[in-house]
Amino acid sequence: APVVPMSSPPSVEMTPPGSSAYVSPSQQDLANPSAVKTKRVKATIFADEEDNLRFVNLVVSHSLKMLFLVCSLTILITYLLFSVVFAAGNPITDDTYTYDIGDARSVAFDSFTLAGRDVGEQFQAALGMITGGAGLPSANVTEFKKMVLGGGEGEAAVLANFNHRGYDYGLSSWSDAEIDGVASAYADMATSGNQSYFFTAAADAVTLPLSETGDFTYWIYEAQNGDVFSPEGLLVMDEAETMFTSQPDWDQWCMREYEDPTDPSSSYACARSLSALNAFKASSWNQTLAQSIIDRLDAPVPGVTLMPQSILDMSDDFDAFNGREVYQLLGFCTMFGLGCDIFSLPPFSVPPSPPVFSAADVDLMKAFAHDLDADFKAVTDLWDGTGNINDNPRDVSLLAAYMKELPSQAFKVDFFFDKDFSRANPVSAYSRSITFWGAPLLPQNLISSTAGKNEDDMEKITEDSRKKYVMDGTRGLFKKMEQIADTGHSPHINAFYFMRVLMFDVFITILANDGMFAALSIAVVYLYMRYMIGSWFLANVGFLEIIMSIPTAWFFAETVFQVDYFSSLNPLCLFIVAAIGADDIFVFMDAYKQSAYKGVEINRSLQSRMSYVYRRAGTAMLITSATTCSAFLCTVASPIASTKSFGIFAALVILMDYALVMTMFCTAVVIYHDYFEHPGVNCCVQCACVCCCPCVPAVDPADRTTAKARAGQLDEEGQDRITLFYKGPFTDFVLDPVRRFASIGALMVWLGVAFYFMLQLEPTKKAEEFLAEDHPLQRAITILNEEFPVASDDRGAKMYFVWGVGDVDRSGVNQMLDDSYIGKPTFDSSFTLTAACQQKIYDYVQEIRIDANNRYDAYVKTDATGMPAVESWLDELKDWVEGGGSPLYEDCARNPQREGYTFPVEDAKVKEAIVRFAYEPTCSTEREYPGEMMFEKYSDTSRGTGLLGKSFGFDGMNLRMAAVSLESSVLDPWSEIAETKAMEQYNFMMSEAKLIDDRMAAECGPVMMTDVDQKFIMMNNQKIFRTSAVSGAMIGCAIAFVVILISTYNFFVAAFATTSILCVLISVVGAVTMAGWTLGTITAILISILAGFSVDYVVHLAHAFVSTPGDNEARVRGAFSDMGVSVMSGMLTSILASLPLFMCKIKFFASFGIFLCATIAFSWTFANLFFMGLLATFDVMKYSFGKSDVGHTKG
Repeated sequence: APVVPMSSPPSVEMTPPGSSAYVSPSQQDLANPSAVKTKRVKATIFADEEDNLRFVNLVVSHSLKMLFLVCSLTILITYLLFSVVFAAGNPITDDTYTYDIGDARSVAFDSFTLAGRDVGEQFQAALGMITGGAGLPSANVTEFKKMVLGGGEGEAAVLANFNHRGYDYGLSSWSDAEIDGVASAYADMATSGNQSYFFTAAADAVTLPLSETGDFTYWIYEAQNGDVFSPEGLLVMDEAETMFTSQPDWDQWCMREYEDPTDPSSSYACARSLSALNAFKASSWNQTLAQSIIDRLDAPVPGVTLMPQSILDMSDDFDAFNGREVYQLLGFCTMFGLGCDIFSLPPFSVPPSPPVFSAADVDLMKAFAHDLDADFKAVTDLWDGTGNINDNPRDVSLLAAYMKELPSQAFKVDFFFDKDFSRANPVSAYSRSITFWGAPLLPQNLISSTAGKNEDDMEKITEDSRKKYVMDGTRGLFKKMEQIADTGHSPHINAFYFMRVLMFDVFITILANDGMFAALSIAVVYLYMRYMIGSWFLANVGFLEIIMSIPTAWFFAETVFQVDYFSSLNPLCLFIVAAIGADDIFVFMDAYKQSAYKGVEINRSLQSRMSYVYRRAGTAMLITSATTCSAFLCTVASPIASTKSFGIFAALVILMDYALVMTMFCTAVVIYHDYFEHPGVNCCVQCACVCCCPCVPAVDPADRTTAKARAGQLDEEGQDRITLFYKGPFTDFVLDPVRRFASIGALMVWLGVAFYFMLQLEPTKKAEEFLAEDHPLQRAITILNEEFPVASDDRGAKMYFVWGVGDVDRSGVNQMLDDSYIGKPTFDSSFTLTAACQQKIYDYVQEIRIDANNRYDAYVKTDATGMPAVESWLDELKDWVEGGGSPLYEDCARNPQREGYTFPVEDAKVKEAIVRFAYEPTCSTEREYPGEMMFEKYSDTSRGTGLLGKSFGFDGMNLRMAAVSLESSVLDPWSEIAETKAMEQYNFMMSEAKLIDDRMAAECGPVMMTDVDQKFIMMNNQKIFRTSAVSGAMIGCAIAFVVILISTYNFFVAAFATTSILCVLISVVGAVTMAGWTLGTITAILISILAGFSVDYVVHLAHAFVSTPGDNEARVRGAFSDMGVSVMSGMLTSILASLPLFMCKIKFFASFGIFLCATIAFSWTFANLFFMGLLATFDVMKYSFGKSDVGHTKG
């Protein structure tokens, strides 16, 4: 900033500001006898008779009070804001409902999960009434009925007792026989002493120490040169996995497998790690038997008729009919008793033609499969990890490759090998393993007692205790984990790890690292602002107003507009307002500095000078703020609430920043003029004096810039170098036709290249990365997402087919005003689980398990049995009714309290049977009795919401809803997936829902398909972001055109400016496409706000151009003279602020920094060279339809 030399030392004796004789410096200016005569005008509500703005007069006369008042008001607003929004905890809205609530996917999700929540609440209410909170009040059926019916037999009594909480159990429609049956069921449980929920003894219900999974250590391995299972690679894997298991006290921390799961004193063993090392370190390896298995799989089954070529041609899976193909077809039959009639079905048997295989052939093939079952068992039973590493690991890999292609054996190996591992390629570049930690911990290993603690506190104590064990320096476990995970540890494989108790610290480290760069970004804005303004005082006030615009905007959004939804994107507004706010400050300050060279009339007093500054800067900033706000408000059209919230909040922040610049910073400039513009004021004093009274005396009136300007002591040579550069060399460059057309031509060439690449931008085809791709954690996540198939031990995302649920009622839903209410569930009142419906659902599930036509191979993962992973509680109902013993639950003892039901349960007894069944312990779990009850087992927690998707929708009296679930072979609950891949899965599941409806809608009613992990909702979100990204930018450009047209009164100026903004859009999108970006969620969000970032510079120059009188050359020179330095300063501030974000590890912040830098750089380039070049070429002002000097200040 220019420093104006003092003409003489202060000669006026200063009066302290608190004295009654004090005359403000501004009033001293007015009393100056050299003041020029002023032309009088008619006073208005906004200006006095000297054409000075009344607000400016107030600020000049009471600058200290005004600054104190504005600062105090913003601080008060911030205090009130914190009192309101932080009262209930975290104010940021959870992203659970970040979706289009009108889309079919979100309707299905909310319908299912909200129905599950309601059913759960109804169950608890009914259970409380039936049991009185602690056991059944009576074992007498008559007494039970009286309790249910309130002492009477009428409908009113029923409703009074069971509907008092607003729940409708529908008891009034029950028959007497149904009421008797349900009452008898509860009474039997009260008297018979069985294994039901009500009679699980407290001692039996206690979880045994370390019997559950408390945590896990997950290792991911990546070969650097081929096979991860090379001898050298296996040594590194062994080093990593035995790190914990070789500890002397490992049995005090491992997950235990008890011989008797109800007796804590019974013997136990530590659960074996889920690792390929168990095979490569088998206690014994029989290579002869392994080779015999392979040979038999490759050869035809002796004595069996060869399959005709016509049958082989019907299947893509069979090139021949050797032992492998036979075992693929009969493995489930010989191991689980399922699909044994496969050869009596097409294409092996198509009446009236005789079957392809005779009964003798089938018997031979079954015997062959039985022999392979025994041999596989003999080999794999020895995979216990207790031996030495196999000297010939390729032998183990080859057998595993054969097993991976056998559905009934694949579950034993598919977790450990990558997606390219096969018989033809028995080499795996990646592997993974899991070591299990137990819970609850032994008391002596806890860092503090858990007595009297709630569940959350107990969990924290447990995790802290386990973390202390891992981090203990004497054992050196964590240090060793870090050494193994170091890329230089082995030249053969890279190793990465996860462990839940350590992940929090990892993420905190990442956040701290990125927070440091974010703080550096903001600090750069502050320091550059100080450099350009030349005053610590103004830099402090300017930075304060930028920061305070955030809570001020938040306060107005929360209290005035009642916007309750606070998006997780909203904190980005800090970076947005830092860039735009600094730009506004530069515009205001440059107008103030340049006003000193505008002549005597403008500088006749500080009031007239500041009125000029206020009008010029205020109008310019108002136009850009309005344009930017409008561009951000385009997001209101988005169906996604988080995007709407971000747009509204960003617009309010820009508006508040404008208001604070025009009040707080304006007042600070007056104080600066009176007290700090003197070059002798110490910078430390300036830095300290922000909102308090000045601690230095006022500058002598004769030495103030206003007085010097009035006296003609300033000339334009004293302006800063950037202003002089813009007025001179840069303007000459733009006005020179040759250089102007050369620069425009170069930009057009670039634009053609960028446009070509923009057309190549395509939707992302893989999961988006959360962290930088070279970060070890992100590398591990990427390997898991892309290099492994969904194995039987992985959890796939569950796809539910639901009966009994209607579409959610969205009446009264407004996410912006109430971010927690998304609707009310509805139920299909006609749904009843009739015997016919039971049979239809059961048969459908069995068909999936057999999967004779391989319909589900590409869509449904295999479970631990090697069969398609389908879950239906009707399997358990049938097994319970029949007394147990089915292949799925052959080791589970069933409770005899079944009242002689048969499957399917007849319609008249189904209500009673469901009540009895609901309180039974499930057999569908690895943990034996006393495990989960049926009403607990068949539910799934949705992604971070706590809402339940219930397959067994029992409300305590009725079955309100029922569902069957399939586990996806492509989707999992945690990672995101490309829209195209998710759409393929969605289309299949919807076709499956149609197939179900076609088969059983008459018996069961309409089916609804959804998931509880929001996979299909995220798919639709990707589509919304993708389709709305460019359309949002286009709408922003259209709004910019309208605002510029209104503010300049010139169609061609507005058209040229909008064209420049479009060029920026094309350039940025083309540039990021060249850099390898694809159109994922991050890119789409950034493109949608592009217009809001790219309008400022072109709008500033457009307004300055039309505000300057004269011909084209004069207007171009005047525009650059007035706004060039502001535009340059704003550009440099934004680019410098974006550079630290490049180094962030969180991908969104790094992408935001790159995108901001590119947008600002292209905006400045096209505004200065392309837009101003066009204005210099064409005489556009003669086409103005309004006044040609819009915004030109009279002085």
